Amino acid sequence: MGKKYMHRINQLVRRKVAQLLMEQSNDPRFSEVTITDVNVNRDTTRAEIYFSIIGTAEEIAEIESALNNAAGWMRSQLAPTLRLRSVPQLVFIYDPSLAHGARIEALLQELSEDNPDDDSDHDTVRDLEADSDALTEE
Repeated sequence: MGKKYMHRINQLVRRKVAQLLMEQSNDPRFSEVTITDVNVNRDTTRAEIYFSIIGTAEEIAEIESALNNAAGWMRSQLAPTLRLRSVPQLVFIYDPSLAHGARIEALLQELSEDNPDDDSDHDTVRDLEADSDALTEE
């Protein structure tokens, strides 16, 4: 299958899963979930759905478990609209990119609020660089 076709399938699955979570799901926790990316393998048997949510580690694990438990229902809802030979198995994977972005934004905001006459600017820049390095290592 060509790259354009796979891109269209990825986008269609992404759009339909997000629509299911927002409009047809009975679980109120799913309204806070953001679908960041979808990667359907070439034979369309498995779809890795990357999601993001801002919360504690326990909340993230709980929502990931709930999403994977609801995958069968979502798969049955996707079947009529996808029109593929085989409807992919849905696997939800947490994507920490939004949390990393929020952390970096908070650090930059903290940096901009510092007093420019203070000599601690260099220390703040070093702290920001260390936090940025720590985020990329995770």
